[in-house]
Amino acid sequence: MLKKVLRLLFVFACVIASGVTQAFYSLNSNVLAVEPGDIVLQINPAEQTLDLYPGMTFTGTLKVKNIGRLPFNFNLLSRPYQVKNESYDPDFVTENSYTKLHNWLSFPETNFHLEPNEEITVLFNVTVPDDVPGGGQYAAIIVETRDSADENATVRVVSQVAGLLYAHVAGEEHIGGVLMQHSLPSLLLGSPFTASATVKNDGNLDFRIRHTLSIKDFFTGNEVLSPETIDPNGDTPGLATPVVLPATSRSNSLTWTGAPQLGVFKAVQTVSFLDQEYTFEQIVFICPIWLAGGLLFLVILMIIWLILRHRKAKQSRPQAF
Repeated sequence: MLKKVLRLLFVFACVIASGVTQAFYSLNSNVLAVEPGDIVLQINPAEQTLDLYPGMTFTGTLKVKNIGRLPFNFNLLSRPYQVKNESYDPDFVTENSYTKLHNWLSFPETNFHLEPNEEITVLFNVTVPDDVPGGGQYAAIIVETRDSADENATVRVVSQVAGLLYAHVAGEEHIGGVLMQHSLPSLLLGSPFTASATVKNDGNLDFRIRHTLSIKDFFTGNEVLSPETIDPNGDTPGLATPVVLPATSRSNSLTWTGAPQLGVFKAVQTVSFLDQEYTFEQIVFICPIWLAGGLLFLVILMIIWLILRHRKAKQSRPQAF
């Protein structure tokens, strides 16, 4: 009797497993209906600064381009824009006194269609209330498509791109910032060469930081990294100009990815914002950890040898009676 019950349980488990497996493959099939590169949208500009005043009506534009392989439909949404931490992970949900701008946004048209390589210009309107206080207001225009390659798929792919709006409303504005901390390495044992700085915004209006890193070979004086250096990806590893929103602190890092494993360098980090400028200089020793470990081992051996030699010399001295 027990064997029959166990056999029935085993058959039942196999049936359930088979069903789950089929459902899993079906779900994956629907998800993979759109392959990477099929539906890709691009917006320009990614950031806009708007100068507004109470009671004003403003009309702006945003370009949306289909750079994928398939046509798609998209729509426009307005969302608040804030950040979650000093790394500035975006937050399109939280609302506070600096995110009222999304309530002032409207779109003459919200639904569009784009063929591959086609670009369209969309309009957005900003209606500023009469009684809004001065300072910064921040929002995001979300371009969203829910299209997939298979219209009958039960799981559809959602793609979103955000265009950020930084609005400066005329009125009582307070601008202020503080350098909270900075770091510039003096010894690197295989870790990346990274300089960082954290700036806090004490005002009610955003501002930009100019963060630069210059590095020269200590012995030759040749510059190996500067704010004008452009890497193969078109980026400037020695220069960043991030925005700091009101009532937030922002950390920014500059990394020299081409640093050698061994060398001595002079590094200069500059942090500029508003009317403040801070410059920090440091001699940096770069050494692979295996070499540092070997040198440390030799130093320990030398110390032990000196101790033993001292003891031997002390023991060999003639004793006075």
